[in-house]
Amino acid sequence: MHLEDVGLLGWLHTLACIAALVTGGWNSVMFDRGRWHRLRGDVYVWTMIAANVLVFAIYDFDIDFINMKFGAGVFGFFHWLAIASTVLTLIGWFASTRQRHGVWAYTHPVTMALSYYILLGGLANELFVRVSALRPFAFTIVDGNPRFGTVFTGMTQSALMLATVAMIVLYVVRVALRRRKRKPGRAGAAVAA
Repeated sequence: MHLEDVGLLGWLHTLACIAALVTGGWNSVMFDRGRWHRLRGDVYVWTMIAANVLVFAIYDFDIDFINMKFGAGVFGFFHWLAIASTVLTLIGWFASTRQRHGVWAYTHPVTMALSYYILLGGLANELFVRVSALRPFAFTIVDGNPRFGTVFTGMTQSALMLATVAMIVLYVVRVALRRRKRKPGRAGAAVAA
């Protein structure tokens, strides 16, 4: 394990991410929709906010595709993912209390799944960078310099993306079926018209 460069903020970020992984993962597979789901959801939201805010204090490595710079002190792709994750998490949290209205019923699970996907993608990248056994699969040598990103990292991210799309489809179908069951008269009226 390569942990020698992780400082206090990095460890706080890691703890927040672990808490978000546990609570978000639990809510992703449990369809209870009760007070425990809300409590885990609130913990997920606050730990995601903490993790994403801490990202802006960590400048150990990032990639700026616009200026083609990478390394320490760069504000780039991973920081933008933290912004996207925060926005998606907050939209999902906002939508969670408005699910009786059509668009919000679908918005909540979709945005939370996308937020969780970004978290899982970060976990995958960290594992490739930090776990000694995975490092050879994460780096290629270009012009004598190690460069992150290989077929293996791409396949891992693609598998996570595919799993997220499958989760989103499942959530959308569940919401549609639940809404149809709740209002049986509407479905027949729409077909007759």
